[in-house]
Amino acid sequence: MIELTLQKVGTGFGVELPQEVLDQLQASGGQCIFLENMFDGSYRLAKHDEKFVENMTLIDGQMHEEDA
Repeated sequence: MIELTLQKVGTGFGVELPQEVLDQLQASGGQCIFLENMFDGSYRLAKHDEKFVENMTLIDGQMHEEDA
């Protein structure tokens, strides 16, 4: 687990991502990353992955409340 500290940035807050996190995300300055709210209430930091978005859209279209 990596501890991040909230820092005041303008009127909001931000965090500084360590290089090891950027390496894992294969991300660099200027690229968009996403903070995703997961089903269990946790969050996931991810680089945009078009294939993942397509798969989640397909899954969401196939899941119905009565199937749960």
